Amino acid sequence: MFDIVVIGGGASGMAAAIEAAERGCRVCIAEKMDRVGKKLLATGNGRCNLSNRDLGRCHFHGSVAALLPQMSAAADGKTVEAFWRHIGIDYIELEKGKLYPRSLQASAALNALRRRLAQLNVTIKTETTISEIRKAKGGFSLKAGADMLSAQAVILCAGGRAYPKLGAAGEGARLAETLNMKVQNLRPALCRLNLDFPYLKRLAGIKISVPAALYENNRKLGDDAGDVLFTATGVSGPPILNLSRQAGEVLARRGTPQLVLDLVPEMEKEALTRYLRQRFRRLEGWTLAEALEGFLPMKVAEVTLLLAGLNAKQSAAVSEDELQRLAAVMKAWTAPVSGLAGWQEAQITVGGVHVSEVTERLESRRCRGIFLAGEVLDIDGDCGGYNLQWAVGSGVWAARGAAEWIKVKHVKRNNSK
Repeated sequence: MFDIVVIGGGASGMAAAIEAAERGCRVCIAEKMDRVGKKLLATGNGRCNLSNRDLGRCHFHGSVAALLPQMSAAADGKTVEAFWRHIGIDYIELEKGKLYPRSLQASAALNALRRRLAQLNVTIKTETTISEIRKAKGGFSLKAGADMLSAQAVILCAGGRAYPKLGAAGEGARLAETLNMKVQNLRPALCRLNLDFPYLKRLAGIKISVPAALYENNRKLGDDAGDVLFTATGVSGPPILNLSRQAGEVLARRGTPQLVLDLVPEMEKEALTRYLRQRFRRLEGWTLAEALEGFLPMKVAEVTLLLAGLNAKQSAAVSEDELQRLAAVMKAWTAPVSGLAGWQEAQITVGGVHVSEVTERLESRRCRGIFLAGEVLDIDGDCGGYNLQWAVGSGVWAARGAAEWIKVKHVKRNNSK
């Protein structure tokens, strides 16, 4: 019998296994893929965005409101940074407070985790899917195909459904449901948005850095700013990924979210109107498209003119009404969101086990001795290192709870003799 079986060998599972083993526990990781940590290599475009300097609660979503104050340690930046430094990974800070391994290699972070697991003699059973957890004498019995594993405590780190090509299939949520835990519906997030917009093929491949906002019935749901990349079916880029969570919520209830881009954030509409009036007077002999080249990317300018009901080839000598329409489109370039790119492209899972189901030590309230960490819980973060921060932080915190659980069990057993 193991002291602890960790279900799932992703970032949270490996962090949990290392922390538990550091505290003297005999640990086994049960991982369905042929190697642990494959998903880690895909984070941060291969550079592995470990965390962020700004860890404000506003960057975490889901049933985060149910988090008890003591659980803030699970998202504590110092705890997670100490964990990485302990296994040989130093941080480097890049854009917008994002923290990466100093080598800028995801493989370095993964190798450090695997190396420490080996040093601590953590047993790793790959190609092992846990299909059932049962209470048993002294702890739990876990069914893995025709085999059974036994443990005093279990840490459920089986993740969500994002990255199905790397084995994600939502087993963690299904296992939690068999234990009568409340599970929020799973949805993809941090993914591309599909748009109902007639000019996407013309814009495909264009990248602009602008503020983006999401609305439903004139009510703003969220906003962000950064690089927006047009594709043949929609838009991507960091601000779009962050807005995909809110878009998914609206789409799930059959609403129609609207994506609004501000092409000229440095000017208010009135100032932009004055600027365009002066620009077009100065370039009166040019076409509208020519007059806008150098102010907007040409393809963006052409589409903007079409949205304003103007012909790109007409003279820059426009009426006041046409000028007002053009400025309005530039300040609120709008397209309906028709859907999300889906699980194949999603970086994270929205939903999972509601946080009210666990104690401040991330232990199940319904089945004591089972702890939960990472994406299996209904906590997800913005783009920028927040999800890996939560995965590692909650893995460490759950492992501390599990190790303490085993210690208390041993004390009670010895006292009863």
